[in-house]
Amino acid sequence: MTTIMIALAQFEREQISERTREKMAWRAGKGLPIGPPPIGYEMHEKRFRPVPKEVEWVRFFDATYLETRSLNKVVKLAYQRGIRSRKGRTLTKDAVSRILRNPVYVGLISYNGDTFKASHEPIREQAIYTRILQSLERNNHRNGNGKSRAKQYDYLLQGLILCGYCKGKMVPRTSMGRGGRPYHYYICSRADKTAGLDCNQNYLEATEADRHVLGYVKQLALRDDLVRKLCENRDASFAESLRTLREERDQVKERLIENRRQATNLVKMMTRMENEPPDAMLHQSQEFEREKTELEATLSRMGEEISKLEQTSMRVDMASKTLRYLAGILDHSRVTADHLKDCLPKFINYVMWRKEAKAHTGRFEVALFERPFRVDQGRLLREVVENLAAGPNGNGQKSLESHTPRQNGAACCPTRAGCAGGYDMG
Repeated sequence: MTTIMIALAQFEREQISERTREKMAWRAGKGLPIGPPPIGYEMHEKRFRPVPKEVEWVRFFDATYLETRSLNKVVKLAYQRGIRSRKGRTLTKDAVSRILRNPVYVGLISYNGDTFKASHEPIREQAIYTRILQSLERNNHRNGNGKSRAKQYDYLLQGLILCGYCKGKMVPRTSMGRGGRPYHYYICSRADKTAGLDCNQNYLEATEADRHVLGYVKQLALRDDLVRKLCENRDASFAESLRTLREERDQVKERLIENRRQATNLVKMMTRMENEPPDAMLHQSQEFEREKTELEATLSRMGEEISKLEQTSMRVDMASKTLRYLAGILDHSRVTADHLKDCLPKFINYVMWRKEAKAHTGRFEVALFERPFRVDQGRLLREVVENLAAGPNGNGQKSLESHTPRQNGAACCPTRAGCAGGYDMG
């Protein structure tokens, strides 16, 4: 019976999908809109109608791009003119590119690879649209988007490195210099999308960044005194947070005790009354019950936070052993970029880069895990090490096997709070 019901539900979903596709194809064939109106239009009687103010924006994008041939400059000039998205956000390069490429503005509806004449009024001339597409294609052919060529270099810190200004991810990019020489770097994704408007142009040369971070970890593995200092600083910071949380928990406990006392007194007063208690008393009783529920939930949450902080004391010996273990993998003769990409997220929580204004220097902050294990979708660290340790004939090498952890990586999860240290990069 259950199988029949599942089959019927699947059949119904397929029928709904088919009817939706047919409806959208029919609307496109009639020249009717099949989605929300883009910038420049609004919906009126199930059709797009031009919005005069936004039409000027679209024409400004067209003229500016044909003059500058640069999406970055279009985004910056639009920002200076006060042009924002309908949600009040800064327009990104992708958003401007979609506006420039959208055939809706020349009175066309595109669906499933086919183009149909639309019923709404066009606000862009076909000749201008053709020139824009040709210019975009030339720029893309000449410069590329930096994403496909970024695969030519193995970005070891990809997914780990953060922007020191907005705390967002930094993504890999590649640009071509004179003579076709590639330059690989990390750039703040928010700065990249908004041409540096929503975040400073925080970028970092990739090869130097990878070399500095790996070199820093290797040096740290040889400095037990520095590891001890970092652990003590981390513990002192957590001790202050723990003290504050305990004080706040005590205040919540006192308020909960007072709430229960007042609620009990109110109930006693209501039971002594001969007539029905007034609505004000009933309302006050409900308020006491609501406050009690909120206080108990807050107390439970704070108890969990305190318990986590109490368990995050950094063991210097474990941190040192972890760093030596990672340094041994980095120095292994058979280690590859794929091995490092598997290993580094299990040792490093994040790497934060903050570039100094109007300078080519900046500061790194590296946060390490205490234990080299992490439950994620990637391979377990043990599997990576065994792969490294395996010789050409599948025979293991003792130098690595002696460092292989005894715990099962799948069952051991590290604390998110790691050992953080900062250093400057010139």
